[in-house]
Amino acid sequence: MALILGVLGDSYRRQLRHLSNRAPIDVVIEKVAALSQEFDIRPIGVDFSVGQLASKEGAYLDELKDRLDDLDMAPTVIVGTLNLTADRDLSGPALDDSVENLEVAHRLGSPLGLFYFTYGGRVTREGRIRLATEQISWLARAALSFDMRVTTENFDFFTSDDFIKIFEGVGLENVGLHSDTGNWLMLGEDPLEAIRKMAPYTYHAHVRDYLLRDGVYVSVPIGQGIVDFPPILDELKRVSEQRDRMVLAIEMDMDEGDESDEDQAVRECARHMAHWYTRNVSKEKSPS
Repeated sequence: MALILGVLGDSYRRQLRHLSNRAPIDVVIEKVAALSQEFDIRPIGVDFSVGQLASKEGAYLDELKDRLDDLDMAPTVIVGTLNLTADRDLSGPALDDSVENLEVAHRLGSPLGLFYFTYGGRVTREGRIRLATEQISWLARAALSFDMRVTTENFDFFTSDDFIKIFEGVGLENVGLHSDTGNWLMLGEDPLEAIRKMAPYTYHAHVRDYLLRDGVYVSVPIGQGIVDFPPILDELKRVSEQRDRMVLAIEMDMDEGDESDEDQAVRECARHMAHWYTRNVSKEKSPS
């Protein structure tokens, strides 16, 4: 069992969107390395997208992998976003890009290819389930050649029952979920119940907390919102015991604030998770 704490690079999205002369991955690595050192998190996971890289050329990717290895960082790479529309002119390129990016993820040492969904209009829930099943099947079959698994996140539309229907429809073992602890709230599901239900399909997690204000789920540091973390983290730890590697990647998604606010919020998340890890994971690993 290898349970690893990590950081989703998009936790710094407010400042990353304003970069002009640096590749986002360089900023993400710099900030995650600082957290690793401050809170003694080693190895530390880092989630980032192919779109945040400076290049997809082989020499650059090999150099980046060496850099990640030197910093004891475990990468998990986001390969793309599938467009669930009936218009093949729109869905085809997005799927092709995601398939192509699997090779990038593999070269960087990521055992998973994370992906998301965007939704076209005029498609019913059953239609979206069908389109998702078809597109994931293509992506998962392509991932088999790299001995990789592809996983998507619970966000904004598909329920746990929908995901089970999709994964069973794909019928391949290298398909699964990166379970977001906070996003279950937006789907109207109890996070703990949903995480338990999806445990057989879960291979990665995004750990985040929310408050509900004026109809908006507001991202707050872990432990400061309405997600009941102690039993949820216990459940994710149990899931990890069945995995070769499982990353719990902290995430912030702030709607306001400057760079220092964002940095401080992620630090508070890292402090909370490092404390939990020391008490619940490291202690068990220590010889008696």
